[in-house]
Amino acid sequence: MPQPTRIITTKPLLLAGRNRTYKLGPDTRSNMKELWVAFMEDFGKIEGQVGFAAYGVCHSTNANKAVSGETVLMDYMAAVEVKDQGQVPGYFTTPTIPARKTAVFLHEGDIAGLPKTWEQIFEDWLPAAKLEVAQGPQFEVYGEDFNAGDDKIEIYIPVK
Repeated sequence: MPQPTRIITTKPLLLAGRNRTYKLGPDTRSNMKELWVAFMEDFGKIEGQVGFAAYGVCHSTNANKAVSGETVLMDYMAAVEVKDQGQVPGYFTTPTIPARKTAVFLHEGDIAGLPKTWEQIFEDWLPAAKLEVAQGPQFEVYGEDFNAGDDKIEIYIPVK
């Protein structure tokens, strides 16, 4: 069962990236690959980009409002941190994630196992720790060494 590596108060985070809405289901992760391929054309060339970590941001879901049998939709964004909205491309979304209490989890290994890690976080660890998920975006951080033999992904979940 994944355990958090830490519980922290994050700093505000200004992101810039490509966003799409997805139906949640078995093909969601594979469909996101197209978004990442498009985003990587801009990666490293974005005005005001801070470092070379990439962010996979899950936000604006209707999961809490969906009625039984209704399609659950989620916005997902492939992004980088930026200094300010400045000169980012017009087709980018630029949300700010406020400072908040966050549980940070670590996924190690093949990215194909990432959905299982997310599932374990929500079905096992958070209930066992008696922590409630707070409203707001949840995100993955792909460090600067990702795909260079260090396939570690941090998962940030806001908690109460």
